[in-house]
Amino acid sequence: QNLTVLTPVKKQKGQHHLEPQDQWLSTAISRIRQPIEALFAWIEEKTGIECAGQVRSYQGHMVHVFGKLAAALFFWNFLRASS
Repeated sequence: QNLTVLTPVKKQKGQHHLEPQDQWLSTAISRIRQPIEALFAWIEEKTGIECAGQVRSYQGHMVHVFGKLAAALFFWNFLRASS
């Protein structure tokens, strides 16, 4: 896959300020990343999807993940319908 992962720019040791273009890039990346992280945090909070310590096989893992995602979508739809 031809994939590029962008991360915010970190200040170098002893550097007091980021260059304007680095600050702009970091802000742009954070604006895209924050809602995605919030979505996954919500899914984890509602379903406990990361708790798969007893899963032994690939098929079992897929059942666990998709079952938890189905529960999250059901819960999300239930919240939308009740408001």
